[in-house]
Order: sequence, then structure tokens, then C-alpha cells
Amino acid sequence: MSGIPVLSLKLIVDGAPNADQAVARELLPILQSWGAFQLVDHGVPQAVMAGAFGAAAQFFRLPVEERMTIRVGKDNRGYVPMHQTHYPGNKPDLKESFNVGRIALTPDDPDVKAGKPLHGVNRWPALDGFRGPVEAYFNAVTALGDRLLGPLAICLDMPPEALRARYGRPVAFMRLFHYPPDSNVGEKEFGAAEHKDYGFLTILAQDANGGLEVRSPENELVSVPPRTDAFVINVGDMLSEITGGRFCSPLHRVVNRSGVARYSIPYFFDPDFDATFDTMPDVSAGQYLLNKFDKFYKYRQQQAAAAS
Repeated sequence: MSGIPVLSLKLIVDGAPNADQAVARELLPILQSWGAFQLVDHGVPQAVMAGAFGAAAQFFRLPVEERMTIRVGKDNRGYVPMHQTHYPGNKPDLKESFNVGRIALTPDDPDVKAGKPLHGVNRWPALDGFRGPVEAYFNAVTALGDRLLGPLAICLDMPPEALRARYGRPVAFMRLFHYPPDSNVGEKEFGAAEHKDYGFLTILAQDANGGLEVRSPENELVSVPPRTDAFVINVGDMLSEITGGRFCSPLHRVVNRSGVARYSIPYFFDPDFDATFDTMPDVSAGQYLLNKFDKFYKYRQQQAAAAS
């Protein structure tokens, strides 16, 4: 069986004529079968990617007591301790993260002042040399997400400007993940148990240690080889639902077999909170995400219980 598909974005990065249409022709059958692929020639500098991984390792070397001073809030920003995601039939995931939301949001932003869900100001540790590389990476991957919207819109039979209109103020989150090397697969303990992503599109960078496995169209778990020059892109449940299941939201999991700490950086590129789609008219993109967060994130359930 062949491995996960590989797609090049070179035509778009180079500004070639009709690049969106050419990439869309290759992308559509991938979305309809695997729902996941490795993306190369994406335009994000290698140094920017390396800087983000260096920052992640730096953050998780801090004492846990210090990390807890910026514990995640209702706006989904800050430190998320171990065991906060739990999928039925498995032990809670053996991972922790530092969550970053859209960087442009400030205390004076109208949505922040109004307390709009998932809108807030990022929490930063008192850690020299951390914020700069993280923000540089966030901005670079946001630009990559925008480059993907053109061919993705064509695959959705939408004008690119119609999809981009739903990304004026995207609900974009990035998570710096740390997976310790001591999961126990035999007892259903994974770095991340088998699951589907919740949103529209995920843009993932994984370190050289690997560990990501994706369900193939033949329903086999396939290892995704780590490539420092590639991102792993996958469809989430929201996008799959918008297409009536035409695009596959693939099951995937993480098993850290490397014997050392593993780091990965998923970036979740979701539409504006209030964006709606004709094929999913009864719920906005933001509310769709909140429903998923409330179902699977232990810290959301704890916050809700404390507020009641």
C-alpha cells in the first residue's frame, strides 16, 4: 500500500498563471480519499519552523509550577497540562500544550472587550527569546493557510473570494505539543488516541521523531514519515460536514516510540466565528468548534462546572 500523498504548492508560491486551478486538480482526489497529505514547497522558511520547535522545547523545560501560572482560560489560550483530552475507550492523552490564538487580538479589540467566545489576548511566559519565534511561525503559517484557500475553494465549487470572505477574522489556534516518551499502548494510553480533528483544516509540523499515524482509505494505520521540509495537512470534521462527507476527515493518532520527548505544532485554520455555510446553516463555525471543545476537553468541563 502506498503511503500518504505528497502535494507541492510550488506553482502558487511562485505565482504561476492558473496556479490555484492546477493545484486544485491534484488536491481534490486527495480530499475525497485520504483527507490528509504532506505539503512541500509551501513557502514557510525552514528557519522559521526550526525557531518554533526550539521555542517549544524551551517552554517545556520550565518547571510545571511556572507553566501553570498561565494555565489555559475559556478563550483557549495558555498552558494545557497533561491528560486534558479524553476519547472514549482510551486513557486520557499523554500530552501537554501551549496554546496561541490570533496574534492581532488586543485588549481593545471589540470582540475581546465584548467577551466573544474564543477571542482573547494571548498569555505569554516570562521567557526570553520565546514569543518572537512563536509569533513569526504563527504569522508564516497563517499566510500558508491563505495560500491554500484558493485551491480549496475550487475543490468546494466556491469562488475563492467567497471562501476568503469567511476568513476575515479567522478562529486560528496553534498548539505547541510536548509528548513524553512513556506512553503505554497496551493499556490504551497514547500520545493522542485515535481521533478526528474538529475544525476546517489542520496544518501540522512534526519533529524528526515521528509518531503520527493516519488511517488510509483502506482503513489501515499508516505512519507519516517526519520531514523537516513538509507540513501534514488534514481535513477536519467541520469541512467534512460542510461537504456532506465528500471530503474525508481522517482518523489519526500519535504514538511516541522514539524513547525521547516528541514535539509537534498543529495550526488549526478555521473560519470567522460567525461564518456559516449553505450546507451547514444551523450552526456557525465558532459554535461548531465550541461544541467539540466542550465534549472532549477536560479543562472546558471543569470551567463550566466552576461557573455553575
